[in-house]
Amino acid sequence: MMQIKPWDFMVKYTPQREWIEGHGIMVAFAMFFGGISGGLYLSSLYFHSLLGMFIAWLLAMAAGVTDMAHLSKPMRFWRMISKPGSSWISRGFILIWLFLGAAMIQLAISQWAPGNAWETVFKVMAGILAFGVAIYSGFVVGFVGAIKIWNSGLVPILYVISGLTAGLAVVILVSLNATNLVTIADYLLAGLVVYAIFVAVYFWVATYESATARDSAVRVLRGPIAPVFWLGVVLLGVVIPIAMVAPFSLSQQVSSAGFAVAGACTIIGGVALRYVILKAGMYTPLLPDE
Repeated sequence: MMQIKPWDFMVKYTPQREWIEGHGIMVAFAMFFGGISGGLYLSSLYFHSLLGMFIAWLLAMAAGVTDMAHLSKPMRFWRMISKPGSSWISRGFILIWLFLGAAMIQLAISQWAPGNAWETVFKVMAGILAFGVAIYSGFVVGFVGAIKIWNSGLVPILYVISGLTAGLAVVILVSLNATNLVTIADYLLAGLVVYAIFVAVYFWVATYESATARDSAVRVLRGPIAPVFWLGVVLLGVVIPIAMVAPFSLSQQVSSAGFAVAGACTIIGGVALRYVILKAGMYTPLLPDE
């Protein structure tokens, strides 16, 4: 671990630690659980997977719990909802619990009284809230002006796309015996291509922004974070899933084992992406280092 002297914050690029090291790792997990739960619910809604919706509900619960676990005094979690007008953390926490309520009612109706108007109403409500759950962590990160590589309009978009691809990956894992498995794989393949493009654009843009953002991007691409990025995000999160899905998707053939590997790797890649982005966060020095 890099040793930071008290005066380094004034003259050197200083890594943020609050949201990634020690107890702060809970933030990375909360962001991943939130992103994948929103993306999974929307994907499951489209493919009519009640099991996928239920798993999305469980993941949203995990996101709320890990958010609370990050607090130094978890029993005061209610303070997280006290500033929705100015804090994306407050908005996100509210969105999670509203989604949990709407999705729980929808799941109950779909299980025991499907086909009525109330089921449609709560599917629409939960779907809107699921999108909010998927995107809010991107706004939490993107609005941190002190950390330049985070302070980008691309972050919320990237988080939503990552959540949708991870959600599709879970749908594949719970639908390995479904008749529409190849169709789900087609959507995953398209999502992975779009996801790969946005990952590349995000870090490419960072190299042309401020010196601090460029320093963070260099740390990701060829610095101390590079192994996690190239092995976790690129290889496991993009290359292997595309290689496993593309041949069968193009031939419209089913490969349960291949699709399962692709789904698992996509989920691991989503976790790795959030870790890399949080780990790459650097504060701009207050004084020039001469």
